[in-house]
Amino acid sequence: MNNTNLPCIQLTDKTTRRVISYGEDLMLVEFGFKKGGIGQPHSHDEHEQIGYVAQGSFELIVGEEKSIIKRGDTYYAPRKTLHGVVALEDDSILIDAFTPIRKDFL
Repeated sequence: MNNTNLPCIQLTDKTTRRVISYGEDLMLVEFGFKKGGIGQPHSHDEHEQIGYVAQGSFELIVGEEKSIIKRGDTYYAPRKTLHGVVALEDDSILIDAFTPIRKDFL
C-alpha cells in the first residue's frame, strides 16, 4: 500500500504531521515546526526511527545525549530509547522513517 494523498494534521499550534508514503513495513512522515515547537520526549516499544533535518534546526535528545541538529543532519532512535526535539527556528522540518509503520498515524 502506498498513499501519498493523506492530509496534513495540525498537532499543536506549532507542529504538524503529514504521512508522505508508506508500505507494508516502512513509513515516511514529515513533521513541521514553528520556533519553539516540541516533539515531546517519548520512546517506541516496536518502532525504529531515522530522522533527517530537511529545513531549520533542532535541539535533539536521544537517550542521554543532547545535541543541535541542522539541515542535512540525521539521527537514529532505536526501539525503547527516549527521544524528542525542540525547533530552534520557524519553518523547521523533519522527515522521519519508521519501521514497522506507525498505524496510529493512519
